[in-house]
Amino acid sequence: MNGIPDRLLAMKYGNWLTLITSIRLVEKLMSKNKRNQRVKTKIFKGTGYLLLVGAAFCTMIPLLWLLTSSFKTANEIFAVPIQWFPSFPPRVTSSPYIVENAYPKIEKPMAVDEMVWETLHPELTQAIWMETQTHIATNAQLSNYVPSEELQTEITEGLWQQLVTSLPDEVWNNRKASIVTAVQDAIIPEAIDTIWSSVYREVAIGVLQIEDLDFNRTPIEDVAWKVTAGTGARIRPSADAQTLANLSYDFQDSNTRYITATIPTSVPIDRIRRITLPIRGDASYHRLSLNVSISPAAGIENGTRNGVTYQPTRPFVLESALWKDTVWRLHGIPGELESSHITMHQVETETTVESTPDTQVENLLLLQLSIHQPPYLSIVWDKLTSNYRNLWKTVPYNRYFINSVFIATASTLLTLFFCSLGGYAFAKYQFRGQKVLFGILLASMMVPFQVLLVPLFGLMYDIGWLNSYKAIVIPFSVGAFGVFLMRQFIVTIPSELLDAARIDGCSEFGIYYRIVLPIIKPALGALTIYSFLGSWNGYLWPLIILRDEAKYTLPIGLANLVGIYRQDYGMLMAGTLLSLMPIVILFLAMQREFVQGITLGSVKE
Repeated sequence: MNGIPDRLLAMKYGNWLTLITSIRLVEKLMSKNKRNQRVKTKIFKGTGYLLLVGAAFCTMIPLLWLLTSSFKTANEIFAVPIQWFPSFPPRVTSSPYIVENAYPKIEKPMAVDEMVWETLHPELTQAIWMETQTHIATNAQLSNYVPSEELQTEITEGLWQQLVTSLPDEVWNNRKASIVTAVQDAIIPEAIDTIWSSVYREVAIGVLQIEDLDFNRTPIEDVAWKVTAGTGARIRPSADAQTLANLSYDFQDSNTRYITATIPTSVPIDRIRRITLPIRGDASYHRLSLNVSISPAAGIENGTRNGVTYQPTRPFVLESALWKDTVWRLHGIPGELESSHITMHQVETETTVESTPDTQVENLLLLQLSIHQPPYLSIVWDKLTSNYRNLWKTVPYNRYFINSVFIATASTLLTLFFCSLGGYAFAKYQFRGQKVLFGILLASMMVPFQVLLVPLFGLMYDIGWLNSYKAIVIPFSVGAFGVFLMRQFIVTIPSELLDAARIDGCSEFGIYYRIVLPIIKPALGALTIYSFLGSWNGYLWPLIILRDEAKYTLPIGLANLVGIYRQDYGMLMAGTLLSLMPIVILFLAMQREFVQGITLGSVKE
């Protein structure tokens, strides 16, 4: 071919083929590397997203627990194992009733043989119940109960759960008679009382008490509650000194049951301040109401006469199985600590009066106690909101909330004003000792608050500011961190801009107000959230300064819900959740300024 040897041509084309093959191989390797890089990037991003979701979930767990616990009862909060979500209330149509499945079924211990357990199980069950009956017979609070197979089963299962964990393993290796004796000896009365109160539900009525406008209290111990025949209710007397009567009822043919009582009283109706009636509920969330009417009985024959009836403005919800004093206020305005009292209003009615010669000097007080079964949705609503309703009844939550809002708002406004002024002075004014003063200011950030606690308290005592809002707001109106934050932002403002304002005749305060403040708005937003959050959550200093409960802030008021004699964790969770609302609203309102304040200066243009 044109005088070129075949060998040279082969070498020439062979080199080209090798080169092309090498290029293609490199391209394939590069493409494979790119695909591997993309796969690694996707894996990295996916792993990062999963980690972020996991971190967010872990962060939300305490908030989720706080939210669900605000709807729980005390038994649900302390349940073992942990109960994450509140349970729905039972559908109760009659009382007394038994809380079923409160304890696990009786199971064979590991050390007992299967063949032995078949005969030992019935004997243990009978022995546990016999020991329980012995304790019931000697306890007046439990003696007057309605027996049932469900009650025997729940009591036996509850005691068995305590015995299994308390008895040593060596007991189960003995003979049957020794095992039964050891089980009976291990049963203590306190355990029976605890398990009984957790499974047996019954409404009980205590000794009624009348209080007049002069705060004189008169107990009425001989109240004879009566039930109309055929109304589905029954009154049973009790041997317990605290319990005047036990109430049994059912709602098979009606949603309301009534019991009545007529008592003599020397206090006129217009002089009765309140009537206190202790009630032990059955945790059925049924609604109890009390109507009070009075009519002069001396010298009046049987007949009908116009009278005055006092009816409650709201019912009392049977949400607990513990004793509670239901207070029905006829006259007077309840105070902040008496918000749980049920106010009653007057209604003109016709009252049938029977002749009672023995009460010539006194009045007859006619009481009608009714128990109503609302729709189940209302029962669920009452159960889920019980902590929130009791929060307002137990403590003056509105007062605590207003105090915290006032203190946090005043402290935040003063902090913004003085810290921005101080930062402006350190940033744009040159004076002797400026760096030294600024260094001392920064060094003060390293001094713990506990070191300043005693001298600051002494200062407040000397100037007479104890038990006042001034002692909480003013000492912390200027902080080293706030001045430092403002100074760092104001330094970035060009001095030529301020000089131009001076040339135009603007005053120094006008420069600060019209030029500096609008420019440092992101820094002000960040400082607002920081200052408001610190003042809102402040506990130690207000606790030391304040003496009057009417001036307490939310952290102090909520902390008093849990103490030696009271442990209302459900209400504490509800109050804490409500106290988060102002912080969330403030953050949402200042979110843009807060983010700008953090990221400003992080990217160069």
